[in-house]
Amino acid sequence: MRIDFVIWALSLLCFAGCNRHPQRHNDENNAATNDSLPTNVTIHADSLSTSNQAPEFQADTLARNDTVNVTHNPSAKELDELQNLISSRLQQLKGNPLQQNVWCIAVLPDAVEVSLAINTPYWRDEFRRYISDSPYILFDGPSKPAPISELVDSVVELQTVTLQPDSSSFSVNSGVAAFTLTNDSERDIEFGIRYLIGFKDSDGIWYKLPHPGIWEDMGIIIKPTGKYTIKAALNPKLNRNKPGTYRLYKQIQFADKQAPVWLMTEFRLE
Repeated sequence: MRIDFVIWALSLLCFAGCNRHPQRHNDENNAATNDSLPTNVTIHADSLSTSNQAPEFQADTLARNDTVNVTHNPSAKELDELQNLISSRLQQLKGNPLQQNVWCIAVLPDAVEVSLAINTPYWRDEFRRYISDSPYILFDGPSKPAPISELVDSVVELQTVTLQPDSSSFSVNSGVAAFTLTNDSERDIEFGIRYLIGFKDSDGIWYKLPHPGIWEDMGIIIKPTGKYTIKAALNPKLNRNKPGTYRLYKQIQFADKQAPVWLMTEFRLE
């Protein structure tokens, strides 16, 4: 039996006091997706600060008068209770974009920190409206997409290692896009499960598509003539992906070399 690729190590990314919620990336073959989310409310990375829509929740999904009562100087126990309340309510949303946008809840000495993939006034207001309006919640995360111009300049083309989409185009509502990494060299190649997806904004600059969740660091080796399938999560309900050209960036390195290189392939959403 020929072995095309080998998984050689697993190391979980840990954050002190962080309740990893709600999305975790086990591997690229198990990207977290949900194509039947209960709402169309989304916000795209190039318009992160405004939206006139609100998520649709069942009337009995969240309890009213929901803020945990804490003192002016909350105790550790009270902050733990607030963290548990937030986590419990987010879990009830079952893939709603508001849930997808939260990737970490951490108890600090005097507050509960909620990390957002898209940290804008709109998403903070939605969180306080539907999850908890406690004054002891702090928000963390990027307020606008990060450019990847420097990464574009470091991409290389290799004749013996190719990265290609499995289809000429994918639906703009697709939860994942599949790609094949092929090793036609005479050497092993190594990589982790992390990838980046880029979109081109109206200013002509390529930006990272917001990608909530915590990556688990898994080392993978592709043997010569081997192939590996990458299922990249697009999070269409959160990102409100638009038709157009996108890019997948993947970092690899040859087993006998220390310097990694970036591969890139373009694909379309239609």
